[in-house]
Amino acid sequence: MNWEAIGASAELLGAIGVIASLVYLGRQIQASSENVSQNTKALISNRDISSMEFALSNYSPQIENAEVAALMMKGHSNPQDLNDLERYRFNFVMAASFESHQTMFLQHSGSSVSPELWDYYSRQFDGFCRSPGVVQWWEHSRGRFDSEFAQYIDRKISADA
Repeated sequence: MNWEAIGASAELLGAIGVIASLVYLGRQIQASSENVSQNTKALISNRDISSMEFALSNYSPQIENAEVAALMMKGHSNPQDLNDLERYRFNFVMAASFESHQTMFLQHSGSSVSPELWDYYSRQFDGFCRSPGVVQWWEHSRGRFDSEFAQYIDRKISADA
């Protein structure tokens, strides 16, 4: 029996085993990377859907309730025409709208909202900031918001003036 030949054969089989293991490991890593990529895309999509649902929730009361819609139309155009109860309700609807936008703003600042979603939502809010009632409400209420957000809104309002 030739021990050198047996040893060489064992080394060759060991090398083949190592190569096979590396190929297997490479395929496993590739499959895992693809799985992580798909999961990341799904999480981003779900995050954006949740953010948009949150933002759009401010529109529901005006769509579903004619009284709230009339109140908002009146408050947006001429807030001096609001009676005390209407002014009180208008203040809460405005606060909810601005707090929702501030939440989106802060999420965008922290890269938790996709740039595309932020651009869309921000453009929608531009129109909201143009009405006299909103501008007047903001002048009295800006101090209750984050300073960076307040500067952002001030720029929107001054750009529209």
